[in-house]
Amino acid sequence: MQSNGWHLSSLSINNSASRDGRSERSDCEGGRKMEEEGPICKTPQSARLRRLHPRRLKPAAASEELRKSICSVEENSNSTSTSPSATSCSPTSSSPSSSESEETNPPCVSHGWVSVIGRRREMEDAVSVEPGFFGAGEYDFYGVYDGHGGAIVAEVCKEKMHFVVAEEAYKGEKGEGEEGKWRRAMAASFERVDGEVAEEKKGTVGSTAVVAVVGRRRIMVANCGDSRAVLSRGGVAVALSDDHKPNRPDEMKRVEAAGGRIINWDGYRVLGVLSTSRSIGDFFLKPYVTCEPDITVTERSDKDEFLILASDGLWDVISNEVACRIVRQCLSGQAAKMFPGAVNGRSAAEAAALLAELAIARGSKDNISIVIVELTRTIERCPRRRCKTKS
Repeated sequence: MQSNGWHLSSLSINNSASRDGRSERSDCEGGRKMEEEGPICKTPQSARLRRLHPRRLKPAAASEELRKSICSVEENSNSTSTSPSATSCSPTSSSPSSSESEETNPPCVSHGWVSVIGRRREMEDAVSVEPGFFGAGEYDFYGVYDGHGGAIVAEVCKEKMHFVVAEEAYKGEKGEGEEGKWRRAMAASFERVDGEVAEEKKGTVGSTAVVAVVGRRRIMVANCGDSRAVLSRGGVAVALSDDHKPNRPDEMKRVEAAGGRIINWDGYRVLGVLSTSRSIGDFFLKPYVTCEPDITVTERSDKDEFLILASDGLWDVISNEVACRIVRQCLSGQAAKMFPGAVNGRSAAEAAALLAELAIARGSKDNISIVIVELTRTIERCPRRRCKTKS
């Protein structure tokens, strides 16, 4: 295996496994002297085998080589201290039985995200998390961008998309209503960002985009490509976006109507090149590949539990139902009780990390980026029956 790929067995529960950028192998070259200081690289074979089981992995101790970045926002109730990497997005004194009015409650309870390079040579994913990006903290913004041909378009989306969405939302037209405002703002934003990318003259570089604006009453999702948004509502996995795949009947019809072709070349691809039929960038494939997003507006319910946004590095190997089941077990504390040596706590970041590790264990070959938004504080125990999927 090449050095910039990685395997689950390289995950270490020892924080001293990598020091000053040196590999474990180089540490072991010290021979007998290193053994006197302590066996850093000698790990029992049984321990290595145990790490192949995703539930035995320890997300919080993953090395920097494997975890590019992880950011968590956790609940801060009944606590007076806050770490630099964890910031509450809910009032310190709030609780499920709080008498605060709906107008003063934040859109979400907590959120966490993880982005890993996986088995790819290059990291081309990007994640955007912007709590309270619009209005007086009334709306939160979350985005996952899966680049291809390079990371430049995904990075542009990460840096600019939420600003553009906010600008377009402020241009409210008379009588359009909240739903109409966000539909217009998101559609215009994707087009504007696509235009800004065109100025970079990177014709063979592109990125998928799935973004969610979470408000107190509604969840607005815009999707362009095969990244996905899934809502867990009362134990049911509800897809809030539909992947733009070239072999999807309506997408195939659209591409062919524009004069393009769908070719089965190592999977269905536009002109035999791109495995997604919509993206930001990829100007050498226009007009067959468009940046126009599909937009959904979902009324929030008391049964809403959490929202998952992720790149196809997760969805290629894990179904909506399984992903929701794992996140629910983490957020409810069941996973920590069942596997106390592997799962620490019940944060959204912990759930995102565990999902990423499971995807790698199942053979995902792509970058993996996951954002989890916790919408309610109390998640009841999920019944043992298989959760249904609603699309």
